Amino acid sequence: MNRLLLVLFFSLPAWAGAAGTSTPGDELRARLRAADDGATIVVAPGVYDGPFVLEKPVHLIGRPGATLRGDGLTHVVAVRAPDVEIAGFLIRTSGRDLSKDHAAIHISGARAVIRGNRILDCLHGIYVRKANDVRIEDNLIIGDAASEAEAADPLTTSLKPGAAELCEVEPIQDLRGNGIHLWNSSGHLIAHNTISGTRDGIYFSFTDATLVRDNTIRRVRYGLHYMYSDDNTFERNVFADNAAGAAIMYSKGLLLRHNQFLASRSQRAYGMLLQSVDDTRIEANRIEGNTLGLYLENGNNNTLTGNRIAQNYIGLRVNDSSAGNRFFANTFSGNIHPVETSGSNDANLWAVDRRGNSWDDAVRLDLDRDGISDLPHREPDLFGAWRRPFPAIGLLSASPGERLLIAIAQGVFYNGYFLLYLISARTAHRMAGYLAEASVRGYSDYLDGIRSGKQDNGAAPDSAVAYWNLPMDAHLAEMVYAMREDEAIHRDIHHAFADALAKGDVLPAVSGAAPGPVSL
Repeated sequence: MNRLLLVLFFSLPAWAGAAGTSTPGDELRARLRAADDGATIVVAPGVYDGPFVLEKPVHLIGRPGATLRGDGLTHVVAVRAPDVEIAGFLIRTSGRDLSKDHAAIHISGARAVIRGNRILDCLHGIYVRKANDVRIEDNLIIGDAASEAEAADPLTTSLKPGAAELCEVEPIQDLRGNGIHLWNSSGHLIAHNTISGTRDGIYFSFTDATLVRDNTIRRVRYGLHYMYSDDNTFERNVFADNAAGAAIMYSKGLLLRHNQFLASRSQRAYGMLLQSVDDTRIEANRIEGNTLGLYLENGNNNTLTGNRIAQNYIGLRVNDSSAGNRFFANTFSGNIHPVETSGSNDANLWAVDRRGNSWDDAVRLDLDRDGISDLPHREPDLFGAWRRPFPAIGLLSASPGERLLIAIAQGVFYNGYFLLYLISARTAHRMAGYLAEASVRGYSDYLDGIRSGKQDNGAAPDSAVAYWNLPMDAHLAEMVYAMREDEAIHRDIHHAFADALAKGDVLPAVSGAAPGPVSL
């Protein structure tokens, strides 16, 4: 009994001291509880152990060196009140439970301002849940590691949000959270943030009327993971070195302009994927160095203009499930396969107001000198029909083997025609006559276009005037007429030879008069 009393006696000072000791985190929580609405709380340098719950509209401002450190069990900072500002902190060590959406900053109060923070060692960086008009600016968010794993193809995996829109993933997958996660909200500004090493950079779900601009997102799974969200704008963002630049699904009314989607490389990587996206404008973006630059499936009434699509394995893939889309004034440069379609793609427009797209190796015949080619471009793809069911055949793309096959095909035609002539000169002349006849029909269609006003009738080039001995003030119609007459003469000569050979007659002599002026 005496020993027990002695132990209790000596233990009392220690208990009393522990009861009276407060940590910097406790003191900060006390200041938050005592603050008036709208108060500014300036936090000195030091480490403040959380968690913290902001239930009043206050401005929480960290001096350089101020750190908010979580307990690893829940959010570091939970914003429950409207009109809260958090700025200038290093924020770290959130909980890791994906089913509870643990985050460095978890926001459910409207009009929060989150600016100038550094976020490390957290599940989600900034999570916005049912809170409108949030501003997230100038934050640095770094996940546990840059993504090295290949992204799952969003077209072959489930696209449905998890229960209660929690970010659930299979345990075998990447257990990191997202840099910025927006759910069931609207009216945000997301600007000048840098995100790397998270699972997805920015995640949108049921979030509308938001402006996302001047952000840089690198080495994540999807730079932008986006679904069920309408009327949002993305400007001047950089998505680089990700497993996929952007996966945008089931949405409408978007504007994406002056963004960069760069270096998304893996077997199923996309610079930008649009799945069931309608009434969207994609303008003046740089889509470069990806496995597949831009993929459009089941999209309707979208406008893609002024984009640079360059140095991709496949520049643009459009499925026949897409209709009413307009592709014009885009530049395709240095892609192994500039464009790939799943069919004839007749339901989309590839030129608007006579302006199409710029293609490598296009035939640039500009007789009226208006800067627009007079001939439509056709993009040949020798292996396109087999590349998707048999991906290994893509190894032949742009290879010496492909060039050899083209040379072989040309050689087969040349020698086949020569052999045909030896076997049946009549058949060879008849075939050449039919080819010339097709050219005559083409020139006649062009002249009809001039007559109807669909084609310009500018001055004929000097070389054409000299070659066909045209008047010095000749127009395109006279030049096309002369070209048609040349082909008509070739047609008549070959058919006359074929007829003579069929009858066993001597081959006739055919002459043609020089063409005269055209009356329109």
